[in-house]
Amino acid sequence: MATSADLEQAISDLQRETGVSIPLVVFGHMHKSLAYGGGLRKMIAFGANNQTIYLNGAVVPRVKPAEAMSPSTISTSERDELQESASVGPMSRAFTTVDLFDGTVEKISEVWVLVSGAQAELEEETVLYKRPREHM
Repeated sequence: MATSADLEQAISDLQRETGVSIPLVVFGHMHKSLAYGGGLRKMIAFGANNQTIYLNGAVVPRVKPAEAMSPSTISTSERDELQESASVGPMSRAFTTVDLFDGTVEKISEVWVLVSGAQAELEEETVLYKRPREHM
C-alpha cells in the first residue's frame, strides 16, 4: 500500500530528475473518525524540500444550513427572495481556495459562501497559508 511518504518521495524524485516545479499537491481525504468533529486533521503540510505544499481539501460538512438571519439585517427585497426560495433556504457551502502567482502559492484559504437563491456572498474566510514576503 502506498503511503504519503511514497508520494512525497515520487514528487521529490520527479522534481530532481526533470527540473519541473510542483508547488502544490491537492487531495481530499479524511478518516471517518475525523469526519464529524471526532478529531483534528492537518490541512497543510510542507515537503521536505519546502518547495511543495500538500493541501488536504476535505471539509466536512461541505454544505450546512445558513445561520438564522435577523429580519432587521436584511432588506425587504432580500426577505421576499428568501421566502421565494424557502423550500431550499439559504445554505452555506465550503470551498478551499488557492491563489497562485507566477507558479508560486501565495495564499490558501478555507471559505464559507452563503448561497441564497441567485445570490452568493463570502460569509467567512480562514487563511490557512500566506506566503511570507521577502525583505526588500
